[in-house]
Amino acid sequence: MPAKPRRSTPVRGRAKVDQHKIYRVFVHIGSHERVGTLDHVKLDYACMSQPPTDERSGIRRLHAYASGHAIETLRKAGRKVEVLADAMAEGKRLQKLVGKGDRFEGGRRGPGGIGKLV
Repeated sequence: MPAKPRRSTPVRGRAKVDQHKIYRVFVHIGSHERVGTLDHVKLDYACMSQPPTDERSGIRRLHAYASGHAIETLRKAGRKVEVLADAMAEGKRLQKLVGKGDRFEGGRRGPGGIGKLV
């Protein structure tokens, strides 16, 4: 039986953050609010999957990477920010899962193609 994937859980309350670290966060925004209203804060959210809008409350959660300084700025502005994980520590943990072997045998073998040449 395969192991269950690890899921990071949001830190409850106002998690203390280091100003110089990068974190993976959820930033709560209103249903009629554009993400562009957060342009004054440096957030990286371009290629991240976004969770669905909560139908009952209409609150959207923006999944993003943010510095500790950006998190504090958002919180001072009255935004709810859920800190999910320290991005650097999470990245180092995931790098350990990447294989170290030479799957191309020193250039003697290339990646497999898709389909068959007819």
